[in-house]
Amino acid sequence: MSSARNVRRAAIVIASAGLAIASTAASASASPTTPRGPKAGAHCVAHVSTHTTTCYDTFREAIADATDGRVTDAPAVPGKAARDKAFVAELNAPAGARVAASADGGVVGAVFYWDWNYGGASWTMEIPERCKDNGTWDWGYTDLSGWNDAISSVLPANNCWVALYSDIYYNGTNQLYTNATPYVGDAMNDRASSVQLT
Repeated sequence: MSSARNVRRAAIVIASAGLAIASTAASASASPTTPRGPKAGAHCVAHVSTHTTTCYDTFREAIADATDGRVTDAPAVPGKAARDKAFVAELNAPAGARVAASADGGVVGAVFYWDWNYGGASWTMEIPERCKDNGTWDWGYTDLSGWNDAISSVLPANNCWVALYSDIYYNGTNQLYTNATPYVGDAMNDRASSVQLT
């Protein structure tokens, strides 16, 4: 009798979790009972030009993808990478760089981290070329999907500044980050739903 009750209880929990996830899109106040976004420790690359995302088990693999194989020796620990001046210099492509052989660019615009202090999972935006520094928006994501309300720290790269918005389609509260930021601040922590690079 006890095992039947546990099976029924488990089925109710699974069904409830499915309903919570399905209703999250319809109701901003609904909170799912299962973790959002990538699995713990996943490192994903968003290819802006092709609007595809690829995830890896290691940060090193993600950076190799995002740079089209130009950087293959990224520190294994993402937090160390953000503080490693040699790595950050290597991450930055030469001025005016555009990787013609690639369909999606091979230039890193920014790396976002699930936790503060550059911890947890990472999400790297691969862009076609460095940001232009002319005051106009170059690239963005209107909806962060699996990374909605998850970003806690930011590492801009390749002349890009990062603007985080609390709502999709670049609406709501926003904050601009011009440098590596181990904590995005209380106003934006775990609240970003869209992002722009300039």
